[in-house]
Amino acid sequence: MTQVAVIGSIIADMYVRTARVPAVGENLLAESLTVGPGGKGANAAVAVARAGAEAVLVGCIGDDDFGRMELNRLREEGVNVDAITVDPEVGTGTALVMIDADGENTILVIIGANDRLSAEAVHQALEVHRGTLDGILVNFEIPEDAVAAVVRAGRERGVPVVVDAGPPRSYARETWAECTVITPNALETATLVGHPVHGDAAAEQAARELLAAGPEAVVLKRGGDGALLLTAEQELHVPAFPVETVDTTGAGDAFSAALTIAIAEGLPLEQAVRRASAAGALACTQFGTMAAMPTRAEVDAFLAERMAEETRFF
Repeated sequence: MTQVAVIGSIIADMYVRTARVPAVGENLLAESLTVGPGGKGANAAVAVARAGAEAVLVGCIGDDDFGRMELNRLREEGVNVDAITVDPEVGTGTALVMIDADGENTILVIIGANDRLSAEAVHQALEVHRGTLDGILVNFEIPEDAVAAVVRAGRERGVPVVVDAGPPRSYARETWAECTVITPNALETATLVGHPVHGDAAAEQAARELLAAGPEAVVLKRGGDGALLLTAEQELHVPAFPVETVDTTGAGDAFSAALTIAIAEGLPLEQAVRRASAAGALACTQFGTMAAMPTRAEVDAFLAERMAEETRFF
């Protein structure tokens, strides 16, 4: 069985459905409140497990009800939680997620225990799985030295490392430059390159700047405009899959998890990005983050249906 380690955030999500985000000072009636487990790392680990791979999650929670909620759900999903640290001095990370009528999100985050994940804890956790890991996924919702430790460990062990460069953080190039693939969205890309990324030409230029920093590949996520794949040998636009969007919040996590599994299983990058795009699209069709992570069967069925549609068209 393919084994993937996910190093990243564990954050309890409080979802508020609202027609729109309130203006400053406005008292706006919302539609509903839902509380559940989440966090970019936890979501991706669940996506890995649902795709039929062995998921190992490395992260940090507080000794509180939110942390216990996360652990219980992760265990139910079949995620290996042995490398999750419980810090009694700080609370589990939490997020207030406002979802508007178009399914777009606005998020406030209290990072909490995620900020306590150390490079040493990462090293120890990955050392336990030395020789068995097929892929590693890390995000930026943990300290920079922990991200650097992940990339370094992957390089030393010859294991592909996918860096989900979210949320936007001005982490030094030395932190992520030696990863296998970096996959930011437009805002995250702008944060990394230091200038706005608007339009096709700007996206292509920014992707080249990121590639020049050292990764083997850049996969720039552009939402409805698809994804831009750039390596030293190829530049390719992978179209998005149109779906009826309910909530975009977990799409990036589903995308990155599917991309990491596909790379770990040896798929060519073009096919890996297409599977990742399908997983991200499916996540947009459901409300929530962790609950919206698709299974391998769902991604396979979705791709088969779209391929049949393309065949009929031609």
